[in-house]
Amino acid sequence: MRRLLLLPVAAVALWLAPGALAAGWCGTGETIADRPDTTTGQQIHAVVVVPADGADTFPGDANKLQDDIDSVTAWWTSQDATRAPRFDQAVFPTGTCLDISFLRLTDTTADLRGANVAFFRVERALESAGFANEFKKYYVYYDGPPVQDDICGTGQGQFAIGPAFAVVWLQGCPGINDDAVGAHELIHTLGALPRGAPHACPGDPGHPCDSPQDVLYPTADPARPLQLQLLDVGHDDYYGHSGGWNDLQDSLWLRHLNAAQLPVSVAMSGTGTVISREPGIACGAPCTTQWDQGAFVTLTAKPGAGERFVRWSGACVGTSDCALQVNEAESVTAVFGPGRVRFTASTRGRGTVRCTPACSTTVAAGKALTLRAVPAKGWRFVSWGGACNGAKPVCRPATVTAVSVRATFRRK
Repeated sequence: MRRLLLLPVAAVALWLAPGALAAGWCGTGETIADRPDTTTGQQIHAVVVVPADGADTFPGDANKLQDDIDSVTAWWTSQDATRAPRFDQAVFPTGTCLDISFLRLTDTTADLRGANVAFFRVERALESAGFANEFKKYYVYYDGPPVQDDICGTGQGQFAIGPAFAVVWLQGCPGINDDAVGAHELIHTLGALPRGAPHACPGDPGHPCDSPQDVLYPTADPARPLQLQLLDVGHDDYYGHSGGWNDLQDSLWLRHLNAAQLPVSVAMSGTGTVISREPGIACGAPCTTQWDQGAFVTLTAKPGAGERFVRWSGACVGTSDCALQVNEAESVTAVFGPGRVRFTASTRGRGTVRCTPACSTTVAAGKALTLRAVPAKGWRFVSWGGACNGAKPVCRPATVTAVSVRATFRRK
């Protein structure tokens, strides 16, 4: 059963004026779509959400979301120089930056009262709109009236799989910085607090209670801006610890900054595309992408119109999906061929060649084909030639390339 983790706070004065040090979002356009991925591996996708009866606040919220995520990333790397959250990026006319989607709910403000109710309604709406990728966590800014007094954010998730949602209720806690709320809820989506952490709060196993400086502490304080908070005080509960329970430093949603990324090169022979199960590869022509060392990549070959997938070569072989763990530079080729190949059958003497499926000038490439030599009355079958051989009247030739057979008959 999933655990709903809330961040209750009291409303007080601002620590940093809105817009301070802001750079804003380089993207353009308001869309419900998750744009094509330019980032490889598990990643965190940003969404702005408003209630059905709320104003369209996307332009301002997108700028704020970008600035806050920049702040979270800078804070994270100040805590751990080897890791950073991997946020979903997209290409825009002005450059590559955060991919931000927009969703207007069908629920009204009145429908979204109570943090638990509101969270589950937002979560279900996002999943129904297509934000349900198992390789993504979702960082959500809800811009509508408070859903419950003194509730700033809600987040939940599992360590190894997605989707998961971190929701910041933007109007919920005046005086509390949203980057701090977002960092807190994002950590919940990564699987904190893991079972086994020694400092879980009594009656609240989702939060540590060993220090109010911990970013995952159950209550927020405007005197503790994000830059003054710590990522797991003592490194003994959920991040960088030596215990036997899940360690969020190993999360697949974090980029490795202390090691060079490794290339995965994909080529094609014939016409088709190669896509990865994980975000990052969708190639209709030779391409190379960069992956964290140790990343797992599963490739699927999709033939073009009139083509078929024949096999892999290089780092993978066979015809099943190509599964790689990227511990060094990898190179694979997807071999495609025509979907149908030419078929000809001739005879010497009197008789016929019958086919299953029925004979035609072409046959389905790579599919089973059964040929039977049937002599005319007073004649007998002697042997095959071409793609078939032997003296048995039934032949099952390979259909990888063009098939040409000859059946020889003699008088009895």
